[in-house]
Amino acid sequence: MRRLIIIAAVSAVATGLVVAQSGTTEQRLSTPQSAVDNFLKWQNVPTVDLDIASEAMGGNPNLSIARRRELAQQLKAVLDARGLLVYVDTIPSDSDYVDETSGRNLYQLFPVRLPEVELVKVGERWVFSQRTLVVIPELYDTTFSRAAQYLLRNLPAVFQTRLLGMALWQYAGIFLVLLAAFIVRKSSEFFLNKIAQWLIKRTPPTWDENLVLQSVKPVSFLVFTLIIRSVYADLQLSVAMNAAIKFALEVMIAASLLWLAFKLVDFLCDHLRRITAKTETKLDDQLIPMLRKAMKVFAFTIGALVLVQSFGYSISSILAGLGIGGVAVALAAQDTIANFFGSIMIFADRPFQIGDWVVTDKVEGTVEEVGFRSTRIRTFYNSVVSVPNSKIANSDVDNMGLRRYRRIKQVLGVTYSTTAAQMQAFVEGIRAIIQANRYMRKDFYEIHFIGYGNSSLNILVYCFLEVEDWSQELREKHNFFIEILRLAEELGVEFAFPTQTVHVDSLYRDTPRVIGKKRSDEELAATVAAFGPEGRLSRPDGPELALDGKRLDYTPHATPTRGEAE
Repeated sequence: MRRLIIIAAVSAVATGLVVAQSGTTEQRLSTPQSAVDNFLKWQNVPTVDLDIASEAMGGNPNLSIARRRELAQQLKAVLDARGLLVYVDTIPSDSDYVDETSGRNLYQLFPVRLPEVELVKVGERWVFSQRTLVVIPELYDTTFSRAAQYLLRNLPAVFQTRLLGMALWQYAGIFLVLLAAFIVRKSSEFFLNKIAQWLIKRTPPTWDENLVLQSVKPVSFLVFTLIIRSVYADLQLSVAMNAAIKFALEVMIAASLLWLAFKLVDFLCDHLRRITAKTETKLDDQLIPMLRKAMKVFAFTIGALVLVQSFGYSISSILAGLGIGGVAVALAAQDTIANFFGSIMIFADRPFQIGDWVVTDKVEGTVEEVGFRSTRIRTFYNSVVSVPNSKIANSDVDNMGLRRYRRIKQVLGVTYSTTAAQMQAFVEGIRAIIQANRYMRKDFYEIHFIGYGNSSLNILVYCFLEVEDWSQELREKHNFFIEILRLAEELGVEFAFPTQTVHVDSLYRDTPRVIGKKRSDEELAATVAAFGPEGRLSRPDGPELALDGKRLDYTPHATPTRGEAE
């Protein structure tokens, strides 16, 4: 008995010394920092004194001491369960502190996450406000479930045994919470799959069931996280552990929602891709990957902002900061912004599509991809050139892929030994080749003997191929030229090349060599008249070539437009 009395006396003396060191009530509540510090310190082991801790509950002088103690314990439990760490050093130590927003002697512990908890200055003391005292029981009821509190009050004493800083019932509670969350997750996956199967059997389109199938895993993971989030406070872990758990759960919730948003974006884009696959243009097919990336970036940005707000940061202040720095960012990224709007113009105007052969500035090749910043063009020597979209939007783009016809413009030179009959037959033969070729444009072409060159008689071959791509164009142009070569062989027409022929006239003694036919003046005049109007030798529409008794008449074609002639 004497030993117990001595221990009690020593304990009382120690407590008295601690209380004496803490000062008077006015000193303990002189500033927001000291009021919060004493409220928390005197509820933690080993310095537990609810009388001192409850002094900060003086916002309502009509409350009894017992009620103040109860409210102090409830508020401390709420802060610990929600993982709200209080950094005392950051709290104002000025006794005349004034809130900038309200202009009052007021301080909020957690302005974003728990704005109801606030201290006000009453006389010379900083205490929790009447508003806070009223809302504490409500906060306590929403934080802890009554069923869990009932079970804790009726647990056998053995479950209160502590091991490694935690009670046995807390270990059991953690296991049961995880097990229940896992079972509910698997159950939700099972029922969602059953719903999808039911929709597949009873609805013809695949929209509903695909939507359910896409959302099964993210929804079940979200359910798993929400279950843990709803009950982990009842485990009454330390504030540090609750803060870590809360952080992890907030990240998991954001991740599951972002996962679900990504799945919905993929589902929507796949549906749009099936629609665009039915259109003739390929540019809208390229728009789908860009739209997919943009929507995912937007979803990620929104999720990040919501997550930041859940950690106690104000989104409005973040957006305001972005607005202030937006001018500098815009100036630094003006080329990127110009390229972005250039891509919008490309998708709006559609000057080309994927797979088109284009020529722009110094780049020529096939369009492979149109992105937000640049367009990728595969050149004919197999390199890839990235052209900024702003440059494409402001420059001339020659889309060779939109050509309906591929022009052939060639001047053929034949030797001067070619007779007039051979020349006309050769020209008519080329026209016949064009008419026989199914890839040639039949309504417009020009084949004519156009002049006398230095070493050849020149024939213009001007016609058009109607083909799909460059490879087919080369193949059919090859076939066309082979036919012309075969025609020349059949007619005995020789192609000329730059040559010089030196004629050494035969030597004579008495009389020079006679060149050409000797005609009198009357015969020369008659020959001229024969080539004139209505003359017997006149063929202004070309010579008459007969085939099986039929005259091969060349019908003049439509006059080409300026663009076609070029």
